[in-house]
Amino acid sequence: MNAKKWVALVLFAVATAVNITGNWIDSELMMRLSKPLLMPLVLLNALLALEGTAAPKNLAVLLSFALCFHCGGDVFLMLGSFPLFVAGLSCFLIGHIFYITIFAKSGVFSGGSKVVLGLSIALTLLIVLSLVLLLKFEGPIKYAVFVYGSLLLFVAVCGLWGIFNAKKRVYWLTFCGGLIFVLSDVLVACNSLLDIRFPGIGVAIMSTYILAECLIVTSIVGNVR
Repeated sequence: MNAKKWVALVLFAVATAVNITGNWIDSELMMRLSKPLLMPLVLLNALLALEGTAAPKNLAVLLSFALCFHCGGDVFLMLGSFPLFVAGLSCFLIGHIFYITIFAKSGVFSGGSKVVLGLSIALTLLIVLSLVLLLKFEGPIKYAVFVYGSLLLFVAVCGLWGIFNAKKRVYWLTFCGGLIFVLSDVLVACNSLLDIRFPGIGVAIMSTYILAECLIVTSIVGNVR
């Protein structure tokens, strides 16, 4: 690993440590300074890892859009008010669309049964609908959560297709990352929409979120190395 890759990795580790610590001790300053840096640093590490590989030319562009939208989502959610929460949700939704596009272009669905794909989509929608009903979302936000949750869970489904259809073990990272992302966003919904909290929920949200993003991006980079 060359010097610039080490520097990028250390910067990400420092930003992560500052953010998790800020959530642990409830330091608004530490959280606000570090959170907008997390996804740009994930992107920097990913782009450095893609250097010298046979990655398709559009992969870096798609990955950049995904993580830039997720960075925007972080900023909007950090600001706190409800209209900005919706904006943050929209940014994350668009970011997940870019992730799914990357996986589709990588060939995870190539040669697979269209019937099984249709069943996968139907099962994803059913699971998310059950979760929306279980958590008792009310008003228009339940439709937004349903659409967003369906796209998010489909990232994990892409991982399963990569494992069993494309026969690549690296997609286990996608699958696990997608599920951990779901867990993180359930915690966000409990904290921000349902007023369900527990001590350390901020640490739980950010640690699962950062881990999920790292797993998904690592699977994308690892698929072309």
